[in-house]
Amino acid sequence: MQNTNKIPLESMWNFYFCKKSLAEIDVTEISFNDIAAVPGCFDTGHPYFLQRGTGCYRTFVDVGGEIELYSEGLGLRADIYWDKKKVAEIDAPFSKNTFRFDAGSEGRHELIFAVNNQFDDGKASLWRRDYDFYAHGGIYRPVTIRRAEAVFAREIKIITSNIDNGEVEISCVFDGDIKNIREAEIIFDNSLTVNKLPLTSGQGSAKFKVPAFKLWSPENPALHHASIKVGDVVFERNFGIRKVEAKNGKLYLNGKKLTLIGYNRHDAHPDFGYAVPTAVLVKDLQLLKQLGGNCFRGSHYPQSEEFLDLCDRTGVMIWEESLGWGNREFSLTDPDFQEKQKRETRKAALASINHPCIILRGFLNEAGTHLETAKPLVKALADILHEVDPATPVTFATDKAQKDVCLEYVDVISFNTYPCWYSGNEDEFMNHDEFKRVMDGLVEFASQEQYINKPVIISEVGAEAIPGLRGGQRWSEEYQAELHEALVRRVIEDERFSGTFIWQFCDARTFAGSAAQTKAGNFNFKGALDSHRVPKEAWHRVSQVLKEYEL
Repeated sequence: MQNTNKIPLESMWNFYFCKKSLAEIDVTEISFNDIAAVPGCFDTGHPYFLQRGTGCYRTFVDVGGEIELYSEGLGLRADIYWDKKKVAEIDAPFSKNTFRFDAGSEGRHELIFAVNNQFDDGKASLWRRDYDFYAHGGIYRPVTIRRAEAVFAREIKIITSNIDNGEVEISCVFDGDIKNIREAEIIFDNSLTVNKLPLTSGQGSAKFKVPAFKLWSPENPALHHASIKVGDVVFERNFGIRKVEAKNGKLYLNGKKLTLIGYNRHDAHPDFGYAVPTAVLVKDLQLLKQLGGNCFRGSHYPQSEEFLDLCDRTGVMIWEESLGWGNREFSLTDPDFQEKQKRETRKAALASINHPCIILRGFLNEAGTHLETAKPLVKALADILHEVDPATPVTFATDKAQKDVCLEYVDVISFNTYPCWYSGNEDEFMNHDEFKRVMDGLVEFASQEQYINKPVIISEVGAEAIPGLRGGQRWSEEYQAELHEALVRRVIEDERFSGTFIWQFCDARTFAGSAAQTKAGNFNFKGALDSHRVPKEAWHRVSQVLKEYEL
């Protein structure tokens, strides 16, 4: 019998793979003939390397009564079984879900995750095969079971309301046995002072001053702790006090002008897929800090709780976004797709709401935002993020440049642009005139009256570099380095820009489709590091530039 309320299930599970859909799986007939790590991606190694189908994971848990099953993220979809009975379904990759149900009598119970990674190219799909990052199958992130408490939290939000006096607003939504509960008791940082939060039907919101508060910043990533007691149940949350503003055409953190210099980063590794070990996460953050960078964009899906915790502690700023890539009109106008996007965007924001490292929130990378028909969904998603997290600016990365018609809904304008790479220009060596022309055009467009007060970020620029290929021509390390250097210098020197996220941090696996000839070895080689985090010339060049400007 487990002697703790929390039962982590990170271990070796029994495993079975077949090339069937979830609808074709009968868990009563499965013969588990292999083992697999959880978290883990079943298609990163043999005998299931890059295979598409259903991986069935099984473990046994000693528990009983009402329980909560938490899945932090998997892909691409899953059915979950408890003692051979389906208890839950997950239809969205990287989605964080908690399921509450009766586990039955005390004793040993069987838990099965049937996880499918076959493509769905329908209108409502959240991961089509043309997405430019690999659709791994597996349980990406931790699975945990807790014995259910009488009261459980649907929402706990701690949002900074005043950085001058350390005031925060705490908003809570509790459920369960709340009939006779009229207040929550809140203690900050283990102090002796007990603050009271009035509750009506399990809900309440009030402002409190955090004693001896410190502001969170990249230079001093100070964290605070709140202990929230409701009845006999205590909820623990870490948070930071900080203020992010998008005003007068610039970004500000705690009243100081902010320049973002960092990378788009896939939470992926060639050996582990999206189940990235802690040591790799720490290494990635250390590399960025040593470079002189200060931020990552979590492209293009919600980041893990562990990674966000590490960013909180190390002072690395994050652009967090819900899953979406290149969605066009046939998806953007589809009611099912719209509802999934709204649901998952809200869910992701609520899951990460108390992380001070998140300084931008976004959605729908490179969607069809040049179309009038995209406006309803873009507005709805921006409204959701503003409602859930009013303290963090909202953006989305557009590749439509001057044709985008949805920029009125965001606080920050973010351009994905690839001069000297996807420009149709056939120059063998980098064309600096072309680069300048494209950047000048974006500045001119974003300086129109309706946009002049919105900060501007270059959210993607890049070029592929095969590790070890030298000479200065396209695909060489020097070509990529020259482009990255030109980008960073322009962003630092041009007052219209508030920063850039270079595409990309490290080489990452992508899907080999009919355009496979443009993705050598099924990898996107635009990384400044290779897939195992070995620096290319561009990494060293950017580091030198940042030292020169003393950023």
